[in-house]
Amino acid sequence: MTMVVHLAMTELRLLFRKKLTMYSIVFVPLALCAMAWFQLRDMPASEWPWQMGFTFVMLLAVSVYLVSAMVFTSRRQSLVLQRLRTSELTDNGVFAGIAGPMMVIGIAQTLIYFGFCLAIGAPAPQQVGVVLIGLVLGLPTALLAGIVTAAFSRSVEATQITSLPLLFAAIAGAIMIRSDNTTVSTIGALLPMAGPSQLVGEGWAGSTPLLALGATVAWLALLGFAAQRFFKWEPRQ
Repeated sequence: MTMVVHLAMTELRLLFRKKLTMYSIVFVPLALCAMAWFQLRDMPASEWPWQMGFTFVMLLAVSVYLVSAMVFTSRRQSLVLQRLRTSELTDNGVFAGIAGPMMVIGIAQTLIYFGFCLAIGAPAPQQVGVVLIGLVLGLPTALLAGIVTAAFSRSVEATQITSLPLLFAAIAGAIMIRSDNTTVSTIGALLPMAGPSQLVGEGWAGSTPLLALGATVAWLALLGFAAQRFFKWEPRQ
């Protein structure tokens, strides 16, 4: 456990050394809070749940999914992962040490944004448990999606392309679940990372979207299998 913590602290320092990841970690939540202050503080109470869910997906996509895809690709291509496997760390310990800071940052950003919105007038969540389920399932889903994307990326630069399908699917799903058309909203709930958005949004409004819950669990299992099956420790050529 001590070695995992040391690895996590090292990864945290490395994250803040990269300008792109530092911007996504620091400035994204600040920008979202500023946007909420200027554009959302007079929004009707009925609109806030959807806004919370949609913003949660944006945070997952930018600060967990994209960052994890870049970090795991970089660590693999620079042979860091291979060197770590020769240490006393287990394979799971290596993944935990590298992924830990991203998960903590994702949680921190989400709580900061939610807390800020509550302070400027957002209603309190009516189903806290459902919101928490969305948070707890959404973060590892985004992380595993990043690892799977890294498995098919030959370089950090390539992740700018390989990440687009899942990124677009997540944002499209978060928009589609708001549709009045049942077919469109159902399809949206089945897209990756849209389920956590709906869990947060509808949990905030006081309901429990069972379809979104099932879809999220299914994506978590599918991405976990894909990460185990396709991720390679040696650099891709």
